[in-house]
Order: sequence, then C-alpha cells, then structure tokens
Amino acid sequence: MITCREATQLTLQAEDRTLPLVERLSVRLHHRVCGNCRRFARQVALMRQASARWRQYTDE
Repeated sequence: MITCREATQLTLQAEDRTLPLVERLSVRLHHRVCGNCRRFARQVALMRQASARWRQYTDE
C-alpha cells in the first residue's frame, strides 16, 4: 500500500500524464482507505474545473 505522500504525488501527476494501471489502482485503493487523500483528490478536481471555467470566462 502506498503512503499518503505518494498518493498525493500521484494525484498531482495524474493532472499532467496518464498514470500506468498499477499506479492508478494503488491510488484508488489508497483512496478507499484514506479519507484525507480522497478529499484532496476532490479538491484538485474542483480547482481544475474552476481554472477551466476561468480560462473560458477570460477568453470571451
């Protein structure tokens, strides 16, 4: 099982690249067990959506 630090790093790396299957499964398993890392992943997704909306707003 990966640590919270590793899960956080992989969550952020997933923004830039496609994670290999083993890493994706490791992160999913870790998120099943760790509520804090699951919350962090949701916050990263929220920030990605907010920045996409901001870019769309500024392009108009």
